[in-house]
Amino acid sequence: MKEARPPKRITDLLEWACPDYLFEGIVGDLEEQFSEDLVELGAKRARRRYLWGAIKFFRPEILLRNKFKLNIINNIMLLNHLKIGVRSILNRKLYSFINAVGLSIAIAFSILIYLFIQDEKSFDQFHDNKERIFRLHAERTRFEPNEDGETMEKFAWIQTGVAPTLKEEAPEVIATTCLNGSNAIFSVGNKIFNEPITYVHSDFFKMFSFKILHGNKGKLLEDPSEIVLSASTAEKYFGEEDPIGQTITLQIYGEEMIVTVSGVIEDVPVNSSIDYRSALLNVVNRPYYQRNIDNWQSWNSPTFVMIEDASQKDQLNSSLEDLYAKFVQPAIDKSVAESGYEPRSTSEYKALQLTDIHLYPDVSWTRVSDPQYGLILSGIAILILLIACINYIALAMASSAGKRLEVGIRKAVGGARKQLISQFMIESILLSMVAMIISICLIAIFLPHFNEFTSKSIVLSDSMLEIVLTTLGFALIIGFVAGIYPAFVLSGFKPLSMLRSRSSSKVRASITRPLVVFQFGISAFLIICSVVMLRQMNFITTKNLGYSQDQVLVIPTYTGYSEEGEQVVERFRNATAENDNIINVSGTNSSFNQGWSRNGFRIDGELHSAYTYRVDEDYIPTLGIKLKEGRNFDKEIVTDRKKTLIVNEALVADFGWEDPLSETLNWRDDSLGGWKIIGVVEDYHFLSLENEVEPMFMFLDEEEGMITTMLVKVKAENIPETIEYAQSKWQEVVSDKPFDFTFLDEDVAKQYESYEKWSNIMWVATLFAILIACLGLFGLAGINALNRTKEIGIRKALGAEIRDILVMMNRPYAIMALISFALAAPASWWVMDQWLSDFKFAISLSWQLFVVSLISALILALFTVSYHSVKAALVNPADTLKYE
Repeated sequence: MKEARPPKRITDLLEWACPDYLFEGIVGDLEEQFSEDLVELGAKRARRRYLWGAIKFFRPEILLRNKFKLNIINNIMLLNHLKIGVRSILNRKLYSFINAVGLSIAIAFSILIYLFIQDEKSFDQFHDNKERIFRLHAERTRFEPNEDGETMEKFAWIQTGVAPTLKEEAPEVIATTCLNGSNAIFSVGNKIFNEPITYVHSDFFKMFSFKILHGNKGKLLEDPSEIVLSASTAEKYFGEEDPIGQTITLQIYGEEMIVTVSGVIEDVPVNSSIDYRSALLNVVNRPYYQRNIDNWQSWNSPTFVMIEDASQKDQLNSSLEDLYAKFVQPAIDKSVAESGYEPRSTSEYKALQLTDIHLYPDVSWTRVSDPQYGLILSGIAILILLIACINYIALAMASSAGKRLEVGIRKAVGGARKQLISQFMIESILLSMVAMIISICLIAIFLPHFNEFTSKSIVLSDSMLEIVLTTLGFALIIGFVAGIYPAFVLSGFKPLSMLRSRSSSKVRASITRPLVVFQFGISAFLIICSVVMLRQMNFITTKNLGYSQDQVLVIPTYTGYSEEGEQVVERFRNATAENDNIINVSGTNSSFNQGWSRNGFRIDGELHSAYTYRVDEDYIPTLGIKLKEGRNFDKEIVTDRKKTLIVNEALVADFGWEDPLSETLNWRDDSLGGWKIIGVVEDYHFLSLENEVEPMFMFLDEEEGMITTMLVKVKAENIPETIEYAQSKWQEVVSDKPFDFTFLDEDVAKQYESYEKWSNIMWVATLFAILIACLGLFGLAGINALNRTKEIGIRKALGAEIRDILVMMNRPYAIMALISFALAAPASWWVMDQWLSDFKFAISLSWQLFVVSLISALILALFTVSYHSVKAALVNPADTLKYE
């Protein structure tokens, strides 16, 4: 007698839900009252009639039915709401498509930002001792005449002796390690490569929870002749063979040593602030380690400590103060007494918890991020979500006239407002579910590009469940928020006014217009910011830097601090002299964006500083640096190799020299009579454009610096063939060292990677915001066209031209675009002014930039609304006025 699932009709429902003896004999009486489909009755009315029928025809025990069976009607009505929602979405394909696209873009962008923030917060969370590990850094306050009277510097490089000394002096410290990076040439058989390495103490493996793949974790690097390789490095040299016990020949700063592989560690996790590179060596192998360990004025070693309990941080800070007072301050006092000059700075040590390193940009570090970026992206994501919700409201109101008749009929036959609200809310959530599915597809498509923009390595498979659940949460919230206003407004229409005329009633746009102005204002703000960023990045990449950076190969010599570097450059120059494609070969101690050397010195009691470059005679011609006065270094003049300098204009201005070629510069305490100035070069940007051109000089004296890098200027034609030729000659000249190179222009461009990255992100966010805002304008145009249908018909009947109608229809949007721009311009001006302040050389915020942005906003607005304007202008007035 009973069926497996709830039927839809009342008689079948009673047969399914009631005992046989209650059902028989009353079906006929109920058939007449309950013959209508429950879909048309509505949930509340159906339940009321069902209970009334039970009281009238049944015994009271009907009221004691199982709760599940009494709620069958609600379940049926829910299915019915879903069915109607699907029909409604399919019947309004254009609006549904626009809404789904807008919501899906907003959800996808928000999920990507969510994944970005989660990745930022995940850094270093995998370490078991994360609460007890701290990185030490120094905070130095300089007392110099400036606006504030003092400047603060924070840096992670402190004295080499801090790590071992603190472990002995501080009882709460149970492990310490330094983390010094360097490079070494690895030789295994016929495999020769340059590899980045890291010097650490053996406590490194006790402190951090990096996975040890091979080797005894408790004894790694206790023997200084051992080396621990990363997994990829071990595979690179030994393949499938067991690397433990294998030997590797290393060249470090020209010195050769043989080490034994004692362990293999996992490759550095992408969410680790600790980058141990390709291999780890015991710190005692670091060049000049023994000399530096007792030098308390040499700041050159990042240091990590682990305390016994996380609650002992205050005790650690106290121990750091004691260590500074006991070892560092006496060294400073001694130096001051010997020099006779008063110190102009004070320093102190600070401890920063491991999990805070990544989001603490005040201290320079290899893997550090500014938390403001996450906040900015979160704000943009929230704004885009808000724009998407506003669009849904605008489009729902624009299409509401088509549902007025449906709402009127439903309310006339007894449909309650609560039921209508439920129907519209379900329809909104159903549409957001469709958007959720589309957004997951968009995330899969755009995630690789997002990783490229943000320098992340987020993998979809690692976070799929989290993405689905988060996307579902976003979709439900957006569907609920976006559906509230349309549901309450549409369900509040009076049935009499909706049924008495077939013509469309006006839909008010007084609420949606300010919202669309707001969202288009956001788009205008992003447009202005993007234009400014694009102009600035273009300015940086095209500005004349004062030297030629094109077609210049940067080749490290891998000779360390020795005379061999200059010999390698000379041999390579001679070997390639016959090739016309190689224009110049020169040597230096550091190339652009690959390190620098800066020296401080006192002249007549005043503190000065300058960047110093060890070069050869071909350096200036190779880079095309212009001489303003004097001459270049000359190989034929022997005295040029001792105590002669070529300075830049900034150094001349710093000293106030009128005739620099008659001056000398005593920048070394042991130099008698000073160094003679033989030339002055025009200022060129050897640092990034974030900095002013500072004082700098070049010299040839090999006692003050060694050649470590070779610069090779080549012709623009046949570059691949030229590089192949250079490699072959390199192998003839230095067969025991790898041939590695970069292009100088690429090295220079890396200085601005972070700015370019955020410029790209701003462009993507701007495109998303513009797209969604244009959807909002499209909806608003639909409302306006609907409201003015009769007016347009009357105007056309009285002789108005289509051109006049288009002007009348588009004028409000031009006004709204102007209002949006007026609101966005001051905010964008202030934000971009702050951003440009990071650059010492930047574009000016001229009115032309804002005019370009305004014109772009107007074109976008008018192009977006043209569909409805043209459609309304082409309507036959007879169709709009025949019912009046």
